[in-house]
Amino acid sequence: METMTSQDRATRAWRILDAAGARHTMARGLVIDVLAETDGHLSVAAIHEKVAASRPEVNVSTVHRTVNFLVERGVAHVLPWPGEALFGLNESPHVHAICEGCGRHFELPASDLGKAVAEARRHSGLELGATGMALIGRCQDCA
Repeated sequence: METMTSQDRATRAWRILDAAGARHTMARGLVIDVLAETDGHLSVAAIHEKVAASRPEVNVSTVHRTVNFLVERGVAHVLPWPGEALFGLNESPHVHAICEGCGRHFELPASDLGKAVAEARRHSGLELGATGMALIGRCQDCA
């Protein structure tokens, strides 16, 4: 996957929101900045903790609504996780691979799984989103 700076990632997120006609708000800016500076995925609680470090008046429900707004607009995506969902910015289409033993997760370029996705679509009729799949198994350390 292409590597971008946190500034590039934030700029890309704002471009998507601008194209959708979304307003620039403080909460959106704070959440986008936290996600852009993070390699990987964070829970709403972890995002809130980072936001509240500089802006304690922003409550967790605001962060939750903001994250959901970003997911609905295609700026962020959800990594299904036991107990609490994790969120990351959409940079490129990918699939999550999750180890059920240790919990590590990896992002695989969707293009690497093109044939499998095409077969899943053909057999099920489902149109999968850019980050609509999670593969669950055991990593080499846990196998």
